[in-house]
Amino acid sequence: MTVPRPPQGRPVLFQAGASGPGRNLAARYAEGIYAVAYDLSSAQSYYRDMKARIAAEGRRPADVSIMPGLVPYVGSTEAEALAKQAEVDALLPVEQSLSQLGTFVQQDCSNWDLDAPVPRLAPVEQFSGPKGRYITILRIIEAEQPTVRQLLGRLAAGGGHCTMVGTPEHIADGIELWFRSGGADGFNLMAPLLPDSLDDFVDHVIPVLQGRGLFRKRYTSETLRGHLGLSRPAVGT
Repeated sequence: MTVPRPPQGRPVLFQAGASGPGRNLAARYAEGIYAVAYDLSSAQSYYRDMKARIAAEGRRPADVSIMPGLVPYVGSTEAEALAKQAEVDALLPVEQSLSQLGTFVQQDCSNWDLDAPVPRLAPVEQFSGPKGRYITILRIIEAEQPTVRQLLGRLAAGGGHCTMVGTPEHIADGIELWFRSGGADGFNLMAPLLPDSLDDFVDHVIPVLQGRGLFRKRYTSETLRGHLGLSRPAVGT
């Protein structure tokens, strides 16, 4: 029996990982890349590096979409958006969160003082585990000097991914800035509370993006590959 070729030709190949080998793997094979970027400057650095690696592999950089995670808290006012963020942070299960942090930094964090500064962590060059999330944690610590409790809250919803809090227009401004400044080709939406946060984004942020010509108003394809603007691979590829 012959299995018919799927409409996409083959599934879209996504990659996630920021280590050297992970970046090389993505440059060689990926059609979409899930990235971790705490702020615009780190996103731009990763974006430039990956596009250069893709070109070095003889591929068109425009054919590979780089999509950092985005954690949105949308409110009709900034105060309302901040209240939504605080509501989610208040649900933080401390014991489990410390355990998760331990997996990120590869050490036992269970006895860390929640209201003390984060203990000193090794530089990334000395870290042997997955580097993407670790680099983000180091960047948060450098930028914010948080307590352990504050770091757990920062990581709670999106694990250190870009967090945007504010009105629909404010969040659309941030998305547009990242897109036009070489930080992202798109975003992997990570709604912190389902379905409410997703509904807020779809109902209030998407129309603003559509009004700016940054998001489609109708689908022009029936496949994920088509939605991403990727061509259907030739037979045998």
